[in-house]
Amino acid sequence: MRYIYNLILLFFGCYSIFAHAQNEYYVDIIMPQKIQAGTEYNIDIIIHKENINGFAKLELYLPVGVDIFPIESSSATLIKQNQIAKYIWLELPSNKQINLKAKIKVDYRLSGYKEIYGNFYFIQDKNKSKFSVGIIPFQVQNDFKWKNDGNIKQQEEYPRSNELVRVKPLKLQQPNFYRVQIAAFKKRLTNIQLSEIYAETDFIKEEQIDGLYKYTIGDFNTIEDAKEFKNRCGIMGAFIVKYENFKRVMNTTIYE
Repeated sequence: MRYIYNLILLFFGCYSIFAHAQNEYYVDIIMPQKIQAGTEYNIDIIIHKENINGFAKLELYLPVGVDIFPIESSSATLIKQNQIAKYIWLELPSNKQINLKAKIKVDYRLSGYKEIYGNFYFIQDKNKSKFSVGIIPFQVQNDFKWKNDGNIKQQEEYPRSNELVRVKPLKLQQPNFYRVQIAAFKKRLTNIQLSEIYAETDFIKEEQIDGLYKYTIGDFNTIEDAKEFKNRCGIMGAFIVKYENFKRVMNTTIYE
């Protein structure tokens, strides 16, 4: 009997070590299990990365009708496209744990069981690696009182994050135009890294200004065209810059 007991202890001891090794890297998403439709909630995303460094990205798949907005991104670039939120780091922070804060907004018509899931991608020993975020389930509660409110116009579809916006390169003859800046880093990005931010890399222009590599997309004849692209590209923090005589005008950033 004691022999069997020792075998059980050995099994669970080995299983515990194995589970710990398997879960050396993991992501915690802290959010309420029950959410009221038509409201906003703050969530915490904790990435336990240990000694992983270099280029990395966190991809989260969101239900239709749920949107995410950054509060604290720990130097990451946030991109939202096709119900996917991507946090991208050219160089991960040195801390073993990355703490992100965000706000999620839930459509007022949503109800029932929903889930968020995703993956964390990184480079280890020059090889691409990833680990799963797992499934984060939650329940959206809805009393549907809005159906009796005549001031609320019912729409057929839930709002979705923007699909990838593609622009066609313009050969402008005029010397004055606008571009949209999508990123700026101390290190130069490769085409593969750029494609994580915006897939159509042929439309991206690189400039080295004030010790940074700055990346812009354009050209746009009018500021209205530039605004439309900025607001639809899904790249959080993108802004408009002006060019005169084919040169960038400093200190003329436009965030509208």
